Amino acid sequence: MRSLLHVLITSAAVAVSALGCQGQPDSSSQTQAAGAKAYDVRGTVVALDAGKKSVTLDHEDIPGLMRAMTMDFPVADPAVLDGLKPGDAVRGKIRVEGGAYSVTNLKKR
Repeated sequence: MRSLLHVLITSAAVAVSALGCQGQPDSSSQTQAAGAKAYDVRGTVVALDAGKKSVTLDHEDIPGLMRAMTMDFPVADPAVLDGLKPGDAVRGKIRVEGGAYSVTNLKKR
């Protein structure tokens, strides 16, 4: 069960990232579809929720998108979480479209 503090910190991180990270284009980003961009992400798995299709990552800076922080991300497909557990060092891709984030790929480093 998540503690109230964890929920509050995660909620605050999501709100801050949504406000502070939009509109910062990065020339190294890859356009996946009209208006969608993919960014490389590296970090550590903090929590997984296959039922809600989400992963909490303590991630490094994502150049052109956001600074390092701990944040909950939805996953494009629950299979992205297969074989992962809290504490795993990972790398992958985050898709951003219309201000919405989605982890599309995540592998152990």
